[in-house]
Amino acid sequence: MLKTQNLIIQTILWILYVCFPIFVLPEPSQILLNDNVVLLGYLISSFISIFFFYYNYYWAIPNLYFTKKYILFAVSVLSFLVSAVVIIKFASYVYISNNELHFVDNPRFSGSFILRFTLIFIISSSLRFFKKMKEIETERAKTELSFLKAQINPHFLFNVLNNIDTLIHTNPNQASESIIKLSDILRYVTYESQNDFVSISHEVDYLNNFIKLSTLRFGENYIKFDCDIQNSERQIAPMLFIPLVENAIKHGDKKSKNGIEISLKVDENIEFTVKNSIAKTISQTDKVGGIGITNLKRRLELIYPENYDFSLIINSETFTAKLWIK
Repeated sequence: MLKTQNLIIQTILWILYVCFPIFVLPEPSQILLNDNVVLLGYLISSFISIFFFYYNYYWAIPNLYFTKKYILFAVSVLSFLVSAVVIIKFASYVYISNNELHFVDNPRFSGSFILRFTLIFIISSSLRFFKKMKEIETERAKTELSFLKAQINPHFLFNVLNNIDTLIHTNPNQASESIIKLSDILRYVTYESQNDFVSISHEVDYLNNFIKLSTLRFGENYIKFDCDIQNSERQIAPMLFIPLVENAIKHGDKKSKNGIEISLKVDENIEFTVKNSIAKTISQTDKVGGIGITNLKRRLELIYPENYDFSLIINSETFTAKLWIK
């Protein structure tokens, strides 16, 4: 469908390109319509310039310029120009019985042809360079996202294994249950998180498992999770919520009665909020989070540019993280 639309758009643009001077500009249109030889030369040069656009865009630049064969690239472009002039002159020679080549020898025609050829060269080259830059940018973003995910997974494991290590000494049965929960979480991290997007319901299941694992250590009432999902098939990048929950658990005041409050609302937009009490012994630097939140911010910039809002609100008693995704 998209290819068909592009083909239709390109066809319309080329028709406008060919017909513009004939039907819009008074003086050139009179010359073209009153002299069949000039009209023939104009039409031939138009089709050659259109062919040159695709030649330069799809072959010359990718195969010569991008491979640093600059001399061959220049030769190919100049050869195309010379060939075009030869073709136009030959066509005119065949068309007119007296071999009068006045239209190609006319300075106005020659100047117009060179101008159009140069314009097509600039446009096709610019579009190709722009596409190359977008490809490089996309590839760089994919590479960086893979790197950030690789950082998220060990960071997550580091925190969870610390929790299990503590439980082994205090409550072996709960430690065993934690390992089972951890296997469910690792299954999600191993398979689901490799996708660019997952359904919000899968992300919530993962978050619930993480919360249950955490409550084995801190108690059932330490983390409160309020979830309101009106669109369970809404897609979201995986593992966006967990850094905020990890941060709240790591830096939250374990002695506070308020604990951690998590809220998720999903309708047309996604609103996720995590609020925790601040331990008095935590420094201001520690309050704002570490590598987890830093990586989260960068992932949001790459995946949801201009379609998200992320804020951290800190006061003397609480730390609140708010994430909104369009």
